[in-house]
Amino acid sequence: MGTSGQMRVNLLDPGLLVMGGHHLEYDLRVVRELAARGIETNVYSHVQVSAEVRAAVTASAQLIALFRISPYRDWSKIDLLSGEITSFLDGAVTLAEDLTRVEKAELWMWPSIYAPQLYACALAKPSVALSGCIHTEPTFMAPNGRMWWRYAFLKAREAGLMLNIGAHLPALEQEYSPLTSDGRISRFPVAHDGAPSGVRKTELRKIGFFGYQRPEKGAALLPSLVPQLLHDGHEVIVQDSGEFVRAIPTQGLTVLPYVPSLADEIAKCDLIVAPYDPAAYRTKGSGIVWDALASGVPVIAPAGTAIGTLVQSNGAGILFGALEADDVYRSILEARRNYERISRAAFRASLEWCSRHGIRHFVSAMLAKPQIE
Repeated sequence: MGTSGQMRVNLLDPGLLVMGGHHLEYDLRVVRELAARGIETNVYSHVQVSAEVRAAVTASAQLIALFRISPYRDWSKIDLLSGEITSFLDGAVTLAEDLTRVEKAELWMWPSIYAPQLYACALAKPSVALSGCIHTEPTFMAPNGRMWWRYAFLKAREAGLMLNIGAHLPALEQEYSPLTSDGRISRFPVAHDGAPSGVRKTELRKIGFFGYQRPEKGAALLPSLVPQLLHDGHEVIVQDSGEFVRAIPTQGLTVLPYVPSLADEIAKCDLIVAPYDPAAYRTKGSGIVWDALASGVPVIAPAGTAIGTLVQSNGAGILFGALEADDVYRSILEARRNYERISRAAFRASLEWCSRHGIRHFVSAMLAKPQIE
């Protein structure tokens, strides 16, 4: 227990390093919600955590820089032949050593958990319940990831760990259920509340592109899409990821750096475009899309993906098929023609969102009593 009989949670995140990205976003939301419930929290980050992240976290919780290995370490740089198995096995041993230094608590909470971390917990054998949220497909950064996850789950069962492992999306639940010892993967609420205004969008004027601009997020399409949308008379808001902004007109364009409340900026838009690679996002979620739906903002999303299915099931946007500027632009034109319909659907989705999703529901799910794996 914490001081004065408080419940104490250890929030464990080797991926907590820098400003931006989902690690800081999730961890801050969880910490603030736990604090609001009177739960004492120790946050364990990577040893190289930035001063900016430390300052952001310590406003609500104690931060201890502990973990020596990032979940995003490139195994191919270890060894082209054995790097993947070395990264998993040796990495888990190092993580398990780090875990011997955490303080006592009633729960180990992993807002973003990966196979080496689960196996590290099996090696550490803590006499404490564990909860963890999975965000990516089993083979993320690991061609043999299904094997690693299966091994980690089996070792967790041998160690008698009390686990509550879950994911936000049905697609991920289906991917991971066969890898557990009993098919049990929890369905966690989405930890995004958005910034709903309670008023339906009525006119398509401002179009937004948000998030860290990487190739899989369609960054290469923006130098074509943004000038075209500006030419069409739209206001465009983009989070700057580098060089493309210098090559396009600036009138009508707003460029944002990292912002602490992304949902507020998303809610100011009339349409969010998520020009993501359909192959890369087949089972992935998107905080940008979730915040848009929670805020009542229609979305352009890739077909054949988990987020596209979510948008389509709510009728709250338009899907594109190919990761090409022309295809995405055609979807935007379709959204313009059908804006009243999709904006009404997005507004309905936002009204329903808070009854099932949001940080309050997510934390409650993570605090739920685990079962023996």
